[in-house]
Amino acid sequence: MIPRRSATGYTPVHCPVCPGMPVLPVPGEVDHRRCIRCQGKERLLPEPHPEDHLCDVCRRECPTCNAPSPSGGLCRRCRGLCRTCEQALPARPDADVVRKESRSRKPDKRAPQWERVYFNRSWQSDQCDACQNAAKSPDAVRAVLAALPGKVMRACGGSAPATVVDTIRAELRHHTPAQLADRVERRWFGGWASRPLHKEADEHQDGYRPDHVAVWLLAPSGCPARCDDGWVPGDPDRPCPACRTTRARPPRPVEADEGAPAAVPADRTIAEAVTYRPMRECEGRGGTCGVPVADSYTLCPSCADWPRCACGRRYDPERAATCSACAAI
Repeated sequence: MIPRRSATGYTPVHCPVCPGMPVLPVPGEVDHRRCIRCQGKERLLPEPHPEDHLCDVCRRECPTCNAPSPSGGLCRRCRGLCRTCEQALPARPDADVVRKESRSRKPDKRAPQWERVYFNRSWQSDQCDACQNAAKSPDAVRAVLAALPGKVMRACGGSAPATVVDTIRAELRHHTPAQLADRVERRWFGGWASRPLHKEADEHQDGYRPDHVAVWLLAPSGCPARCDDGWVPGDPDRPCPACRTTRARPPRPVEADEGAPAAVPADRTIAEAVTYRPMRECEGRGGTCGVPVADSYTLCPSCADWPRCACGRRYDPERAATCSACAAI
C-alpha cells in the first residue's frame, strides 16, 4: 500500500500488487490484500487481485445503496425498477421533509434547542402501485406473493421462483388467498423466522436453499383433508378431525447406530410438532376434548358418560360396579 497526499485532502490508495499500481476508489489507508469496501478480516483477495478489488459478498451489493443485487451492479431500485415484478417505477414526487420547531408549554421559559423532523414512509418506494396494493389485489397469485416475508424474497433474488408460483396456483384450487397468507405467517413466525435460509448438506441431513424455504411455507401438510398443519382451514381454533383419527401411534424407538446423532424434538417438522402427542388423547367433542386417556380407551370418562359412584367418581360400568377407590375398601 502506497498512500500519496493530494490537494483535496484525501489519500488515494495505490495497489502495489496489481500491474500499473492502479488507484483504488477508497480514500484513506486500507489493506490492499482485503476487500476495499468492507475490509473483512476473513475476506482476503486472491492474487492477482480482481479488477474491482471487491470480495464476492460486496460484488453482489449495489455500489450506490449497498442493497443485495443478485446480478451485481446497480440494484433494481437504483435502476428505476420494481423490486418485486421488475416493472418500471412510476414517476413520483420527491418526499418532503417536514420540520417543526419546538415550543415551550410554559410562556415564561425558553423553548429547548431541538426540532422535530418528519420523513415520509419509504419502505415501499421501491415497489410499483400494483405491488404495493398486492394484498388487496384481485389477482390471487399476487395477493399470496405479497404475504411471503421480505427476507425470503430478498434471499431469492427479489422475485418469486417459478416453483413458488406453481405451488401457489396448485393450492389456490383448494384454499383461498387469505388461508394461504395465514399459513405462510404461521409457519414463518412458528420457526423459520429464527432459522437460516440456506444450509449446506452434510452426512446426516440434506441442504436447502431460500427457494426451498419459500415452497415449504406454502406446501400442503400432507393431510387427506387438506388441513393447515393440524387445524381446519378458516378456523384456526378447531383441530382437524382427520389428523386426530387417522394419526398412527408413534413407533417404538429403535436403537440408533453408534456415531449417529440422537433424535431430538427440534428435528421434528412443523407438521410433526403440531400433531405430536406423548400419550393418547380423548377424541370426543369433535376432536376438541384432548384429555389424556389410557391406551385401551378413545374417550375420557366425561365424554363416554360413565356413571358416578357414591363417592362422586366416575367408573367403567363394563369392568366394575364401583370406582377403584370404593372397591378397595
